[in-house]
Amino acid sequence: MWTCNPTSRRCCGPRQPPIAFLNEWALDPEVREYLVDVFGGDGLPFNTRFGDGGPIGADVVRTINEAYDAHAARERWEAGDLLLVDNVRTAHAREPFEGPREVVVAMADAVRLADRSPAIEPTAS
Repeated sequence: MWTCNPTSRRCCGPRQPPIAFLNEWALDPEVREYLVDVFGGDGLPFNTRFGDGGPIGADVVRTINEAYDAHAARERWEAGDLLLVDNVRTAHAREPFEGPREVVVAMADAVRLADRSPAIEPTAS
């Protein structure tokens, strides 16, 4: 699924495929086994398939996850750090961690700065 930037209309490439986290083979093996026992192989509460409806095998999911891992950029977080993510251009996730977690989300429509006037008019000094 290709997406384009809503402001520039430049195509940015395929968005993060749900295969990476919504496929039965991305689950912990014990969780997958339990869900298959409860719902059956074709009745899982969520799963991804190829466009023709065929199943996506564990080898495909493993290959996709390995590609993500090989191209991941990891940063050490420090107190006060802030991360801004462009959901159109970036696949993102987080590594497991221990400790408190605070998530703050702000969403807005795309804005072209060239179409805006300054909030404060500049003055000569």
